Amino acid sequence: MFEVNLINYTTRDFISKAELELFISKQDTFYTKEVIAEFKKAGLARRLVTKIWNKEGAFRVGILFEYKGEKAYKDCQKLLEKHILPYFKDFNTKVVGSRGIIVHEF
Repeated sequence: MFEVNLINYTTRDFISKAELELFISKQDTFYTKEVIAEFKKAGLARRLVTKIWNKEGAFRVGILFEYKGEKAYKDCQKLLEKHILPYFKDFNTKVVGSRGIIVHEF
């Protein structure tokens, strides 16, 4: 396993609970074994989706991507555009992304 030094954390707000649940249920459709293999080869160390539950009235997920470095991030962005973003045309969402380098961990 390689050291992670760049992360992307994105929140995605949906217009309804039904849209949120549909998105969650489609993760294996978006990320097939073949697509996951491409991301790993490009330098993605980890991806996880969290359902945000502590914001009343919000239908939100948090998505964390951990990358080997800047090149891995850029390569994975191309894979997102190719394999994943076409699915998002069916969802009406508000997206807020944050990218950072790790400066402290334990």
